[in-house]
Amino acid sequence: MDRFEEAKLRVKEATDLVALIEASVPLRPRGRNLIALCPFHKEASPSFNVSRERQYFHCFGCGKSGDVFTWVQERDGVTFREAMEILADRAGISLEGVWKGHQGGAPKGPDPFEVLAEVTSFFRRELDGAAGEPARRYLESRGLVEAIDEWQLGFHSPGPAFGREAQQRRWPREVLEQAGLLRAGRGSFAGRVIFPIVDERGRHVGFGGRIIPGAPGNEGAGDDKPPKYVNSPESPFFNKRRVLFGLYHAKKAQQRRIVVMEGYTDVIACHLAGFSGAVASLGTAFTADHARVVERYATEGLVLMFDGDRAGQQAAERAMRELVNSQLPVRIALMSDTDEGGAKDPADVVTARPDEEPELVHERRARFSDVIDNAEDHLSVWFRLLRRRMDFSQAVHVDAAARECAGILALVTSPVRQAAMVEQMARHLAVPTPTLQRLLTKVRPARAQAEDEAPARRVAPARSPVERAELELLACFLGKPTLLAGEAKCADTPFTLPDVATLVAMAIEGVALGRTKADDLVKYLFARVAEEPALRSLLGESSERAAKIADPEAVAGGLAEGRRRVHAEPLRRSLRQRLEQAIRIGDGATAAALQQELLDSLRRDRSVPAPAVATRPDQPLPHTP
Repeated sequence: MDRFEEAKLRVKEATDLVALIEASVPLRPRGRNLIALCPFHKEASPSFNVSRERQYFHCFGCGKSGDVFTWVQERDGVTFREAMEILADRAGISLEGVWKGHQGGAPKGPDPFEVLAEVTSFFRRELDGAAGEPARRYLESRGLVEAIDEWQLGFHSPGPAFGREAQQRRWPREVLEQAGLLRAGRGSFAGRVIFPIVDERGRHVGFGGRIIPGAPGNEGAGDDKPPKYVNSPESPFFNKRRVLFGLYHAKKAQQRRIVVMEGYTDVIACHLAGFSGAVASLGTAFTADHARVVERYATEGLVLMFDGDRAGQQAAERAMRELVNSQLPVRIALMSDTDEGGAKDPADVVTARPDEEPELVHERRARFSDVIDNAEDHLSVWFRLLRRRMDFSQAVHVDAAARECAGILALVTSPVRQAAMVEQMARHLAVPTPTLQRLLTKVRPARAQAEDEAPARRVAPARSPVERAELELLACFLGKPTLLAGEAKCADTPFTLPDVATLVAMAIEGVALGRTKADDLVKYLFARVAEEPALRSLLGESSERAAKIADPEAVAGGLAEGRRRVHAEPLRRSLRQRLEQAIRIGDGATAAALQQELLDSLRRDRSVPAPAVATRPDQPLPHTP
């Protein structure tokens, strides 16, 4: 087994699939397995099965099957390599050198993450140079000088230095354009302080650029003023719905409570002040994808920090819709609760001002900490903000609020959570629970309707009796792997289904490596086929069938015998034709030999008793079968 396969198995064995799925989907026991409503298609009754012993999932509705790698791929929308890296990082397993030579490894050409890391180093040097003086003054004014090295802050000078460096280092133009560093041949970050963006694994994926107030060329002309912030656009290596600024630093600090803010400087200032769980979304609201990323780290919950103004209220409402199915406990803190006068951003609250008494800084940070610690659950804050724009003493406003509640409730996938939220919302609205429940049945968001209109169940492919027998035989091997030990006589007949042949060959290799227990072999096979969707689906189907076969050895023996008979029939047909030809031309010796071969074949299949066969040419030939 090569290094890649060994690493894949190590990662898989270090990850519990049940715990991984339960972080997103509620599971309940049924027999030896666990079941749930399938997260990949709309259904009314649970058909999503998870095997704790064999560490795989299979949906009888949509046909999706897989293991820990597949789950992360499907849940987060990432490639197999990214899924493996996420799980390796989670398990503390190094993958250094693993991808070399593997076809699923790094893409052709320079690694974009490495290219952007080199660009980051260049911007960092520019900050220290003569051209970076305005940027250094700005960072000093914001109290961020101490963060320069740790956060790799930099400066993109407005001159030709970046272009020369890119040409000398041969940085791929395509990568620079995808990262937004070049637009229409010009540097779009020129003249800005640079905030490198890294994902939760520390890979450089993009940049944020902040304009320097008062710097030459940054004021614009008339109404044509440049934006305060510029971010790298979406690219093959930068997904804004998944990446959070500061999450890598929060993870390194082993923070278990994540606090989501709005800007780069807020996050960095909070980390400098000791609030090292601070992160920020990048040009988008906090999404369900973000939540799925942080749930691996935020075991003590998630706090969303918003301004108390209208924009903050809208952000809180969006968060309700995005996080309504999150498994994280979500709370909301409002900046208006910090009681810091004109302070609007977290950075304004926690940053020490010039010549300020240390005691005052400490008190201000303590109040900020209290706001985070006392953050309310997101539903209570949502209703508090809802009351600011609706008068619940008026029936028309209560009706409008109830409809907004029903729209959110319709997005909840868990029946238990939905029922609990119906009761909570009804209490906030001061209406009977059944009333809100009836309204819920009438409100159907477009998203839910689209899901209902999608095909609910998978149409199983039509298979011939021979193909069904091959799948049943594979299930027997999965149920009792020792059938494949030694010469593996049960698998000595060629398979008509190539995928079954591939899985049987892998299973034989697994047994040879010592995977002689059913659970171990299935886990091994799912790791082997993690990058092959068709094989995963077939393996899941056969694994479920294996659990229902009481005596795999007896069933496999009958199937193997039947397959030998079916596959021997073309050979016997050929023998009969050659025998008839030998008889016609009077070739007794050849006819006798063919006759013996034919009868031996029939005897092996137990079709006829062993007769006395003439072997001498001068003896009369028996009747041709």
